Amino acid sequence: MPIKILIVDDVPSHRLMLRAHLKSDYEVFEAEDGFGAVEAVNEQFFDLVIIDIRMPGMDGLEALKHTSFSLGWGQTTFARF
Repeated sequence: MPIKILIVDDVPSHRLMLRAHLKSDYEVFEAEDGFGAVEAVNEQFFDLVIIDIRMPGMDGLEALKHTSFSLGWGQTTFARF
């Protein structure tokens, strides 16, 4: 079963760069904001979520509150930048 990584950033070039480095070894998904991150995590499990903490709308810290606490997924690793 491949490791699933969700990249969350409002800057498309940041998502593109991370995807380019990760796609050969991992199954990579993207969201462009905190709302998209919450939606993605509600739909499926990710082994790792790489999330920008400064985004318009729902920022990364707020998204973390809605995902990790409401879902109780202690096995998902969240990396903030």
